[in-house]
Amino acid sequence: MRVAVVGNPNSGKTTLFNALTGMRQKVGNYPGVTVEKREGSYLFRGVAYRLIDLPGTCSLTATSEDESLVRDLLFGLVAREPPVDMVLLIVDATNLERQMFLASQVLDLGLPLVIALTMNDEARRAGRPVDAQSLSDRTGVPVVEVVAPQGVGVAELRRVMHEARGVVPPAPPWRIGDRVLSAVDELAGCIGGSYSAPLQHRRQLAVQLLLYPSYEHPLSALPGVGELAGRLRSGMDGAGIGWRDAEVRGRYAWIREVASFARAAAEPAYTPSFSDRLDKVLVHPVWGVLIFVVVMAVVFQLVFTWATPVMHGIEWLFAGIGALVGGWLPQGLLRSMVVDGVIGGVGAVVIFLPQIVLLFLALGVLEDSGYMARAAFLMNRHMRRVGLSGRSFIPLLSGFACAIPAIMATRTISDRRDRLVTMLVVPFTSCSARLPVYALVIAAFVPALPLIGGFRGFTLQGLVLTSAYAFSLLAAIVAALVLRRTVLPGPAQPFILELPPYRLPHWKVVLASLIERGGAFVIRAGTIILALNVVLWFLVTFPTHPELSGQYRAQRTSAQQTLTGTALSARLDELSHAEASRRLSLSFGGILGRAVEPALKPLGFDWEIGVAIIGSLAAREVFVSTLAVVFGVGDRGRQAAPLVDRMREKYSPLVGLTIVVFFILSCQCLATVAVVRREAGSWGWALFLYSYMTVTAYVVSLVFYQAASRLWPHLK
Repeated sequence: MRVAVVGNPNSGKTTLFNALTGMRQKVGNYPGVTVEKREGSYLFRGVAYRLIDLPGTCSLTATSEDESLVRDLLFGLVAREPPVDMVLLIVDATNLERQMFLASQVLDLGLPLVIALTMNDEARRAGRPVDAQSLSDRTGVPVVEVVAPQGVGVAELRRVMHEARGVVPPAPPWRIGDRVLSAVDELAGCIGGSYSAPLQHRRQLAVQLLLYPSYEHPLSALPGVGELAGRLRSGMDGAGIGWRDAEVRGRYAWIREVASFARAAAEPAYTPSFSDRLDKVLVHPVWGVLIFVVVMAVVFQLVFTWATPVMHGIEWLFAGIGALVGGWLPQGLLRSMVVDGVIGGVGAVVIFLPQIVLLFLALGVLEDSGYMARAAFLMNRHMRRVGLSGRSFIPLLSGFACAIPAIMATRTISDRRDRLVTMLVVPFTSCSARLPVYALVIAAFVPALPLIGGFRGFTLQGLVLTSAYAFSLLAAIVAALVLRRTVLPGPAQPFILELPPYRLPHWKVVLASLIERGGAFVIRAGTIILALNVVLWFLVTFPTHPELSGQYRAQRTSAQQTLTGTALSARLDELSHAEASRRLSLSFGGILGRAVEPALKPLGFDWEIGVAIIGSLAAREVFVSTLAVVFGVGDRGRQAAPLVDRMREKYSPLVGLTIVVFFILSCQCLATVAVVRREAGSWGWALFLYSYMTVTAYVVSLVFYQAASRLWPHLK
């Protein structure tokens, strides 16, 4: 049994899907989290049920790509996809009237249907509960009340779905008007000439084609369909028929009747709920923005402050592993590859896992509590000034985790220009892959000075990290303004967002998402980064130039014959560093770095940073492991200094800050380029993204370094 799981955004659809199938999917409190169908299965009384978790939608009249996916799957318009056998419709009891609009459209399709009534516990606390049996009596559909996070009603829902197989509910008795109905039937007959489908499907498609001419529809290109729809609309206009809002008026007349009957108790006089009272402050145009800034600042302070002890533990662990493995292996290339290339390189990235986990945890709590929807609402006013809407702010927030799912989340944006602009600016937001770069530079060059007296919970390091994230968001907004005024001009589209009530986070959901995201980072460190580190180790190790060993061996022998004590130790260290530097400069990686060094020198970068930038094209965090490999290779006979110390010895604070600026603005992620090509449908937009971000990063970093070196020469 193929079951389509359908519902409005924020109705609890994906949480119930997880409870039914045992799978763990990303769950959020705003539209746009689930942008593709997800599948899971379970077995009940010998029948296998395959559930398809579809994107949240308010209507089958699609205005965006994710809504089109829902419509096309239910109508059987998706190529190479078998039709669904049943629909599981999720209805949020706290917003029954709005939820029932989609329900009435699904009822019209003539498919076996079961309604899962969610959040009735919250409706009950608000004094507006829904009686499930009364709702079932009025709609002719089985209704099961569920509380998915606690598993309440899930077993009953499985049983009812099993009994509802093959049972087609009656169509809702809503009225559209005789003249409009006649036009719908005529258009449905025309559609039937080219598209074989049940009459219920063709009539619903005819309603969409006839009453919503501004929306794109896959059947509008059928022979004669578009022309007939135009003639029918003209005829109704000539007869003075109000066809434009006929569906909305007709459906809501029926919905109001159903909702009033299904309410289990008389609706009391309005009293502000806890969410209403809280929103008077949290969505205030002034205080709300200030609170949002403070919340994000606290998040980044915690990311840097709380993660430090665990990071020290991981650093100690990898140092111990390196020393242990190095003691087992003999001196030579194999030991260098394993200790410097594999353990040192991967460890340099994994050490930042605690910060990434804390960031994901904070974002997960904010999403699941309902606060992220408020952030989108607050930013809508400011986003409109740059030609976008709050709907674009949702992918921008998602970009703090990873640009790839954030770009995919732009499918919820119906206007193509808005969607393209959002895709082209999302990569500016600082994803988790940039965090290791920021953390390395901040730890090396920014002191942990407390900002509030002696309280070390708010330090200068956390402030700099917060500033980096704020600057990345500002860069995205400025880029959107420029693109909207030049490449993709057009008016901003309206933004409609339902604010869910504030809730305590569902910790199982948050932790499952945390494990999924953190696990993805560890897997990437253990696969992609590991492989790249081996390649980078090869590039900075070969060719070996055996003659160098003889030259420096002779110099060491001479030093040992003429020097003693501290002078001898200093000279031997000097020769070791000189040999390592010489080997690196003559290696394949050194040659590559030297080739790009002239272009990077005005930014204060040397060839080692150039090699790391080239390596980070595959994944931004590889920049850190590349520097670890570069600085560790050739340091024979003694343990390499920690990467932070080596950075502090070799570069100035200004160079470190310039690295941060460059990585904020550059598109050092080929996977992001690839997903933009897929989502935009053109290599042109993907190459445009990479080109304009790279040029922007270079120019701004150049101006920043040159101006700062003149204004504050002591930083240089």
